[in-house]
Amino acid sequence: MIQGITSELLGYDYDLELVSNGEEAIARIARFRPELVLLDLRLPGIDGYEVCARIKEQSPFVKVILVSGNSLAVERLRGYECGADDYVTKPFDPHELLAKVRVFLRLSFAEEIGQLKSNLITLLAHETRTPLTRVLSSAQLLQGGDFDDSGHTQADLIDIIVRGTQRLNTIFEKSMALFREQATDADPEVLEELDLLMLVRSEAKRVLPLQTTVAIEVTGTPAIVRGNEAALRKAIGILLDQALERSSGSQSVVVEVSSREGHALLDVLDRGPAPQATDLSQIFELFTTPEIQHHSTEADLDRPICSAIIRRHGGSVIACLPHGGGLLCQVSLPLADGQELRDVS
Repeated sequence: MIQGITSELLGYDYDLELVSNGEEAIARIARFRPELVLLDLRLPGIDGYEVCARIKEQSPFVKVILVSGNSLAVERLRGYECGADDYVTKPFDPHELLAKVRVFLRLSFAEEIGQLKSNLITLLAHETRTPLTRVLSSAQLLQGGDFDDSGHTQADLIDIIVRGTQRLNTIFEKSMALFREQATDADPEVLEELDLLMLVRSEAKRVLPLQTTVAIEVTGTPAIVRGNEAALRKAIGILLDQALERSSGSQSVVVEVSSREGHALLDVLDRGPAPQATDLSQIFELFTTPEIQHHSTEADLDRPICSAIIRRHGGSVIACLPHGGGLLCQVSLPLADGQELRDVS
């Protein structure tokens, strides 16, 4: 009954995922990445309190509204202790629930953007320190004209300045791109129906000339999504570029496009070195402050940019360790009007 009311009330304006038990909710949240969860306390298996606690542990910015037929204060207090943001009692007023949803979505967005700003400032402070120092010291040597004792020629110092400046420019450009993708919604005026399989094949041809030994094998069926073509191409290109970088020798990157249950699915598999399993849940996230101190290149911003683009289109992207080694990145995007097509090629 609650699912029916929720679908009728929210389905037109929001992308919904409906589940019927706690275990399924926890598993689905890892892929779907919601901004808000309406959570019934009386669930089969794991109850709503435990589900709420696990959601908040994994995704602190996700807002959770508990739904219960019990109005006892002790239940509400227990819910708040588990991390719930609000509590509504059945039967509830649909208009009040809709107002709560809108308020908490705005709050979730504001908190996430605030954290993004903080992380970007920390990232920029850390990533720009070394190139700035090298650029400044090289420029000072050139300015003074006395650089013979430094072991560098004039050409060496100019090269250091150029490479350092290019690195700084790349860091700033990618940081601003990430902020734009996460801070704005997809503009409906520039969305169009696109065949995900055709986009993947086109991007595979674009990136392959840069590679001489690794092949990209693209298979699947047409899957029509609604999106911004330039943005989706960018996200697909990031996934393919990083898969190619992780591969070597005669290894191939295997890409498959399919559709299921109203979603277009994109799998990108490489057989490069397997990352630590503990890193997978955050592999598409901007590094937290302690992690920033350990990453090595501005390319680490590419995965968060990819994730932001996919999420802006109502989708999700996750990584997992497949049998046989390597890394499997899985993208899910809503099909345009829920359509699923068969391959006619």
